[in-house]
Amino acid sequence: MSGFLSEKQRLRIQTRHKSSIEYYGYQPQALYWSSQEIQFIRFKKLSEILPRNQACSILDVGCGFGDLKAYLQQQGFDIDYTGIDLSEDMVRSAGFKHPGIHVKQGDLFDFNPAEKQFDFVLLSGALNEVVETELEGTAEQKGRYAKAVIRKMYDTCKQGVAFNLLDNRNAWVASRPDLQSFQPEAIADYCQSFAHNVSWQDGYVDNDFTVFMYR
Repeated sequence: MSGFLSEKQRLRIQTRHKSSIEYYGYQPQALYWSSQEIQFIRFKKLSEILPRNQACSILDVGCGFGDLKAYLQQQGFDIDYTGIDLSEDMVRSAGFKHPGIHVKQGDLFDFNPAEKQFDFVLLSGALNEVVETELEGTAEQKGRYAKAVIRKMYDTCKQGVAFNLLDNRNAWVASRPDLQSFQPEAIADYCQSFAHNVSWQDGYVDNDFTVFMYR
């Protein structure tokens, strides 16, 4: 166990994803994307951190079906890809959808990669669910796990990290207690407490922002 997620939290997440796959199959909607177009818009934004002229190793945190690997390869990136996902059903489905893909089950703390093990660490949508719902003092604990993941991703990268989060400035997002969202400036401030080069972008979709951290 990571020390951040309880068995109850893990089971809730795994059950939710199992049901989603059973209902939608290997479609983006099973990953809670409204469409493949929206999924790919987020992938395109994340890919801006990657070099075009050199091979690089990538860790995809909360990889789902591993669609990011296929997308990046289709865009011409030379990548050595590793994915991790808490859901056993997602990991199994990734292998069915993309034969030969390198994906492991667990969260980032289970996997516990070495410091600077991967050139880049990417995350798309994996921190959009509130996980601390059973804790006393939820308001104080909210976002604790997400921030721990962000810090661990930075420790794991050699060159950079890119991840997206839901934007709390969006009225629909803010009205959903089941969704985890943040103020972009607050997340940037947090990242700047340990990373010297941080930027963020919004505007590519209505309810999302992407943060870039560089070594």
